[in-house]
Formats: sequence, C-alpha cells, structure tokens
Amino acid sequence: MVLKNLINIVRQTDLRISIVGGSNSVMRRGYAKYLGDYISTATAQTISLKYYSLGGVPSIFSLIQQARHNIALNSNLVFFEYGINDRHAIETDKFSLELAGKSLEGFIRSCQKVNPNCLIVILIFGVNLDSYYNNTCALSKLYTTIAGKYSLPVVNITELLTKDQGINFIKTLYNDADEAHYTRPNGVKIVAKTIVKQLAKIGVINNLKSEKCFPIPTIDKPLYPNHFANLAFFDDFASGNFFTKQPKVGVFQNTVFREKHYTIEQDNSLRFLLKGRLAALFIKSDFNDGLIEINFDSQHLVASTYCPWITKIRPHNINLITLPLSRFTTALDFAPVSISLSPEYTENYELDYFKSEPQQKNPRKWKLSIIGIAYMGEIKPYS
Repeated sequence: MVLKNLINIVRQTDLRISIVGGSNSVMRRGYAKYLGDYISTATAQTISLKYYSLGGVPSIFSLIQQARHNIALNSNLVFFEYGINDRHAIETDKFSLELAGKSLEGFIRSCQKVNPNCLIVILIFGVNLDSYYNNTCALSKLYTTIAGKYSLPVVNITELLTKDQGINFIKTLYNDADEAHYTRPNGVKIVAKTIVKQLAKIGVINNLKSEKCFPIPTIDKPLYPNHFANLAFFDDFASGNFFTKQPKVGVFQNTVFREKHYTIEQDNSLRFLLKGRLAALFIKSDFNDGLIEINFDSQHLVASTYCPWITKIRPHNINLITLPLSRFTTALDFAPVSISLSPEYTENYELDYFKSEPQQKNPRKWKLSIIGIAYMGEIKPYS
C-alpha cells in the first residue's frame, strides 16, 4: 500500500503535456520528443507526453481528439499545431479561414469547459517557400487574434527565428525536397529550444516551476457564434442498425493509435439520421481505398479516400475525410445520411486534403474501413 501511494504521488507531480497537430507533431524523433526533454530540464519536473496528432489533417481533428479522449481534462499543457495543414488546406480550397477559426475557438472553449486550468499554447510553423516569407500569413494573424482574445500564448517559429537569426538561417532547417518538415535532429531540436525559450520569456516556465495553474478567462461572447465546441464523435455502431449488412470488424494499431474499424464493401453502406452538421469521416486507409459516395439529405459528394503516403513500406494508415464540413450545409431536422463505395469509377469526384487518385481502379475491390463519424448535432440509427 505504501508503494502504491508513493507511485500515485509521483504521478500527481508529473507535468502532463499533450500535443495535437499535424505530421510535424507526430513524427518519430521530431520536435515533440525534444520539447518534452527541454521542458523537463527547464522546470525540473518529470514529464508525461501524449500524442494526439495525425499527419495530413486540418485543425478540425483537434476537436475530434478532444471529443474522443477529453485531452484537456488530464493535461496541464496542450500544444496546438495546425498552421501548415490549415494553411495548405485553405490554399487548395479544402478548408477556409472561417472553418479554421471555428475549429481553434471551438477547441479552446471545449478545453476550457472541462479544465479551465489547462494552458493551450498555439504553435505556428511556417513553410520553406518564398511565397510564405514574402507575404503576410492570414492564418497566422487569425490564430494570433483568437489566442489574444483568450489570453493564450502564441509561439510563431518563423517570426521568432527571423528576428534572432534571419531567413537564411531558417532555410537551413529544411531539406531541399521538403518545405514543410524540419530536419532531424538539427531542425527539430532548434524548434523545440525556440519554443521553450519563448515560454520562458513570457513567464510560462516560471509558472510551471511554481505549479501555478493557468486559468483561461471566461469569454461570454465568442468571435464565432457557431464555433465547433460541441463537435461530437460517434463510433458505437454496435448499438443500433447502422449498416445495411454486418461489416467486417478489425483493429489498426501502430505506436500512437489503436483504432477499431468497420469495413464495408460494394454491397454495404453506413446509414443514420442526423440533425445538424456532418463534419468528417475517420477511416483506416490501405491499397484498397477507392471512391466513396456521401449523401446527406439532398446533398451529394463523391470523394477519393486514397492517400499518397500509402506505400509498400507503409501499406496501412488512418486518415480523415473532411469535405462534408466544407461542402454540406446544416440540416435543421433529422435527415438521412448514407456512406458507401461508389459503384463505378467516375471522373466526377473531389479530392480532399492530402488525397489523390486511387491506385486500385477496380471498383469491385474497393473497401472502406470506417472508424467513426464527427458531427455537430444529434445522431440516431436509420431505422
């Protein structure tokens, strides 16, 4: 009993850090690994670091992870890193500044609701392109505005390093063939050190040392009245009649994720009723990805689920289809939703963020492995 109590005491004194973001925030030996080490050294505290990030997704994924895992409840510090992904998704017309703003504010307010003492730090990463260095980034300005409203710290890596070292130095932190990811280990170490240095400068490190909490001020009037703080996630498909026939159930697992998924083929579909807004479809991807049809009331969408990072070396991964959030409107009453494989190959389909043309051209071999559905509103079985 004494040993158990001592273990509990140690766990209670740990500094619990969570990271939500894109590929920079989940890759092995990336900045996050060194960030935990540097914060531990700066605060003289033991660190527990949890990853809730995924490559190739916009910031709506932060709300999905908060809805699923209640990140803020068990965190002292949460790092939010979606600048690269949101920026590129906006540039390719798969997202918008409005959706990015609603996602960030929704994430802040959702975290505030469950743990007002959790501090959210907004990280802004740039890209190694002259078009980024030479122009004002509207997304960075938006992030900074929202963070300012909630008195949250912002760490803009490119901005800070430009002042200290200059743009030519920043360019050395990237490989020529990759403008979006910092080099390992040199680039990611510098990024992690820059983050900790800025947190020390603005007083966050001293507060962590003294174990002070970080209350988020209550903001009655949000910037976006229809923000996404109430986003919900549904994956309990066994609780009702959600498929036209029994799907195959499997589990995808790697070093970060363990996800149960339901695989449907051409003669099956996921069906339910939704009063509200359809946001995203969380799936497992492999070489059998193809074209899917999503119908919501009278709205129709055909999209590819195939991702360019599905290769012979990495034949499986998890992914997100977010086109419903930007393409569909809200249903004011319960309306039918159906998600199924396209019965044929057609040229009339949309590419979501970081998706490409399916490699598997035979529709009979397509499969769709569904992990869950993200939405705002109410959901119930089709019948």
